[in-house]
Amino acid sequence: MTVRKLTMSAAATSTVLLLCGVVLNGAAAVPAAAATTTTTTTTATTANAASVNATSAAPPDAPATLAPPASGTAAATLATPAQGSAPATAAADPGLALSSYDPATGAAVLAPAATGPQAPSARAAAPAAAAAVRPGQLIDSPPTPAAPHGALVAVTGVQPAADGTVAVTTRPATLPELLGATSTSLHSAVSPSAFQVQPQLGGIQVTTDLGTADGQGSVSASLGLSANATVPLPDGSSATLSGSVSLTPAVDFSYQGGLGPIDPQQARIGFSLGAHADWRVSAKLAGSTSVRIPLAKYSASPVVMVGPLPVVINLNFTLSADIAADGTVTLDAEQAYDGQWGVHSDYVKGPGWTTTTDPGTSSVTPLRLDLRGSASAKAGLLAEGSVALYDTIGVKASIEPYLRAAVSGSIVLDGAGSTPDVNGAAVLYGGLDINGALMAQLAVLGTPILSADLPFLAFHREWRLASASTGPNPPRIVDWTPLSSGLADDNRSAHLKTRPDWDPYALKASCPDGSRLIGLSHGGDDGLCTDVTKEDLWDAGRAFVVDHGGTYVTTDWAPGYAKAQCPAGSFVSGYSRNGRTMGVVCAKSATPPGASTRTLWFDKGDNRPAVAGGGDFAYGFAKGQCADDEFVAGVAYSQPWWQLWAARPYALLCQKLA
Repeated sequence: MTVRKLTMSAAATSTVLLLCGVVLNGAAAVPAAAATTTTTTTTATTANAASVNATSAAPPDAPATLAPPASGTAAATLATPAQGSAPATAAADPGLALSSYDPATGAAVLAPAATGPQAPSARAAAPAAAAAVRPGQLIDSPPTPAAPHGALVAVTGVQPAADGTVAVTTRPATLPELLGATSTSLHSAVSPSAFQVQPQLGGIQVTTDLGTADGQGSVSASLGLSANATVPLPDGSSATLSGSVSLTPAVDFSYQGGLGPIDPQQARIGFSLGAHADWRVSAKLAGSTSVRIPLAKYSASPVVMVGPLPVVINLNFTLSADIAADGTVTLDAEQAYDGQWGVHSDYVKGPGWTTTTDPGTSSVTPLRLDLRGSASAKAGLLAEGSVALYDTIGVKASIEPYLRAAVSGSIVLDGAGSTPDVNGAAVLYGGLDINGALMAQLAVLGTPILSADLPFLAFHREWRLASASTGPNPPRIVDWTPLSSGLADDNRSAHLKTRPDWDPYALKASCPDGSRLIGLSHGGDDGLCTDVTKEDLWDAGRAFVVDHGGTYVTTDWAPGYAKAQCPAGSFVSGYSRNGRTMGVVCAKSATPPGASTRTLWFDKGDNRPAVAGGGDFAYGFAKGQCADDEFVAGVAYSQPWWQLWAARPYALLCQKLA
């Protein structure tokens, strides 16, 4: 399943920049039309491209391939900037490379690049090569020790030296200056030999399978990692990590230039990651524990050759073990993970930037499990990655397949497909989270926006694998249900599914029948439901109402903010967002609630109980969560400065249960 969501439209971008007085490429920002909510789909993108091509000559196509890893210091490409629809014209190879470069000042030095037997002749020819460097040229450098992520700059001043080096002053250049109206596209696996891998703790071994990649994303090569390590935890206990992981990364890059040097018609930057893992975590946990243990960091800077012109892509990701628990528990869990997932950002002139996530065919399978105590515990394998052009544009994302179990007593599972042996009560879940952000420093594409990452919720799903209880009076398992409505409705209420759509045209989520909303995230569309302290809270008649405009507000508990609030005697069991408005579905309580209320703000960061059940239900976003003996009675919302077209919750009205 592929899903897409607008991150920032061109209109909203221009409006924000105008308000902040930002100047784009030396020209004052032009007032834009009012921002509107836009959902860009593949069909819309295609139509956009068609309309562009209908009014202009077809841009020149150029093949794109990954260059083989360079040996020694790679020479920079000197080129005359793009003119009209033609791409930049590369000069004869000058044999010069960046030997120093300061991105802050733009000062750089070019020196002879050749090493080995050809070095003497290269040094002899260096003065002539240096003399050919002149203002107005582009320097397009692959990664060098002086510029580890590559560099794309325009020369503004030149000062040659007698030894064949040349000092230059530069300014940042853009891909439109380099590629002009060129159209190119690449999806290619990255060879494991291109990666630098840094183990982050003892007991980690790194292996590589240098198979073959066909350049179209099909890959037999992989990066391997095996672990057998014991690491301390913050509470004084320890965790044992063991198993093996195999990763197959690939990159996405496409570009279609416009008619001028300002911005392209279309562009894409992204990455995908295939993985297979057999992973085991053993630990004794007490209280509220949430820890991420980095295992290894991976980095590569493959060079995409667009005809004779290099474009540098930087790919980085970190693999971590993720362990969380709420309560006292002894955990020994082994899981298998297989899947292929991807995420990329797309630019289309007009609508602006979108993000696309493909959860692929990811699956998580419990192999063995021994969980004892009274807690909810989670064990996952987290991959956090980013892809960028010259470190100035791209996306970053994280994926985590995980197992989660809620237990009061013990649950033992011995082998995939076997029936759990339960003493007490237990529920076993599988889950997959993908989160991320569009990296906002976009000047290399000529489409700058504010220098802040723009988060997006990409994908979240959790499913029940097994549940069982034994004994005459098995203990009750508290249910914590995360919700996610950023991309599609997430209705968990069996009753509401039988009723007409309670908020047509809006993205919405609802709690399982009898549960109540207890938390929301500020930057995304995530929520958390529970039946802690009080189960089966909804009255038998399943009465409910929906509010958008604060019909039931009697006290201004969040001055300056719009509110959606439940009437007296009801609790929030679902929420919705339709552009700049939010709504709540209010379920009638089976018992009269308490009268005590409080306002809980969470726009500046997490505001949750010290021991917060439900785990990190919206990783990367600020979260608000009422206490276990409270429910959400209302939501205060507005529009963040970076997302003027989308309402976001800022505060919750928390009210005591009966």
